[in-house]
Amino acid sequence: MIKFFRTIRRKLLLAGKTGQYLKYAIGEIVLVVIGILIALQINNWNETSKLKKEEVVYLKRLKLDLKKDTIYYNTSIDRANLLIDRNTLFLQKIYDEQRSIDEGKYLMNIPLWDSEYLTIQDNTFRELVSSGKLNIISNPGLKVAVVDFYRKIEVQENYMKEFNEYSRELMANYVSTHPGTIKQTRKPDELDKILNASMFRLEDFKFLNNPSDSQFQALEDIVLVYKNKHEIFVDQFQELKNVSKDLLNQIDQELNEK
Repeated sequence: MIKFFRTIRRKLLLAGKTGQYLKYAIGEIVLVVIGILIALQINNWNETSKLKKEEVVYLKRLKLDLKKDTIYYNTSIDRANLLIDRNTLFLQKIYDEQRSIDEGKYLMNIPLWDSEYLTIQDNTFRELVSSGKLNIISNPGLKVAVVDFYRKIEVQENYMKEFNEYSRELMANYVSTHPGTIKQTRKPDELDKILNASMFRLEDFKFLNNPSDSQFQALEDIVLVYKNKHEIFVDQFQELKNVSKDLLNQIDQELNEK
């Protein structure tokens, strides 16, 4: 093609047709510019198409993370409600008279001392942030919603961590001050020994029949803290579940439009 244009230019010059040569040269330049613009447009289109496909991949990954988190929220809510129920039962029965070591042992094994932590699937979001690809989410409203959601997660995560540290510190202080009363373990074989072996002493439970005793009041306060803590956690898990559901709907709508 270049050789063809060169031949035409040479013929025009040899024929002395300078005016036609200039017009032709200008036309040739215009054609080259148009060709470059078309090539750039095609390249931009290809790049845009590539980014759109990558955006869809990330949105689908975010959607999968949020669905897994929904299951996690439901499980965490159920577990927290179990703790609330058990600790509420303990607070009701602690004022009953404990007439034997077996009754005292049964009562002291009612409370649960778990600490729920907020652990979600946020690898996709972290990857978007660390790789600088957060702007690949082309819908400004959706991008803001995604960022706001994970900021809320971070705030709730820190709050739960601090509350857990506070409650566990209370528990540690109680156990060190009144050893022998609370038996804790997460190992099934050790728990079986705690429930069935003679690991409790009768004197460990005398305080249970004296509500004015400082040990009685300290234990009641700790159980109240754990109960109230998980009531707050249930509300937080439910809120995150609702916000997550709304974000899922926004992502679905965006994917459908694409």
